[in-house]
Amino acid sequence: MAEHDLTVEEVAAELQQSTAMVRKLANRGKFPGAYKGGTGGRTSAWRIPRAALDKYRKSQPHGYRQ
Repeated sequence: MAEHDLTVEEVAAELQQSTAMVRKLANRGKFPGAYKGGTGGRTSAWRIPRAALDKYRKSQPHGYRQ
């Protein structure tokens, strides 16, 4: 894992969302550059670059949580 890449749990805490919601957002391509660690299979853990999280936050209307 790259130093600046975050786990689903870390992103969930920062967004105040559930880990399930963060995984759903990652699966929908809402975090550009996010990737699955390990072999990349269905059960592999997502890794989300800090820049992707920042971009996602900026794309959300003020005060909106998704």
